[in-house]
Amino acid sequence: MTSAHDFDFNQGDWEVTNRRLTQRGVGSDDWEVFPSSETAQVLMGGMVSIDESDFPTKGFKGMTLRLYDPAQDQWAIYWINSKDGLLQPPVYGRFRDGKGVFAGDDMDGDIPIKVLFDWSATDTDTPRWSQAFSYDGGKTWETNWIMEFRRPAS
Repeated sequence: MTSAHDFDFNQGDWEVTNRRLTQRGVGSDDWEVFPSSETAQVLMGGMVSIDESDFPTKGFKGMTLRLYDPAQDQWAIYWINSKDGLLQPPVYGRFRDGKGVFAGDDMDGDIPIKVLFDWSATDTDTPRWSQAFSYDGGKTWETNWIMEFRRPAS
């Protein structure tokens, strides 16, 4: 069941291994691997989750804002990065059986797409997030970014 505490697992500092397709929407299997770090916090009794990520080898930072709507029993997740400073359209969803699935509509350049975020292993020390795009209205999906989280060594 979804609740205002779904993102409590994300609180604190993380080191992240990113795997991202070098080209999206063309059937590529060429992945780039790069590091990032994240600091996350939970506010308003768990109803707000924010994080800031630093991608030092890519030259940008990003921020995620997650808002829980108890009336809809769902989360809205927004993303912004320092490259363009634009708040991206949200994805909406919830956690069920330990897995978070969030979907929405966006653009990849000038192409309309459907977006899917997936959170898994949130009850472990190594949660995983992935992003997939659909260019055909949700018939097929291409995973294009995977983030594997771990706590920094003390």
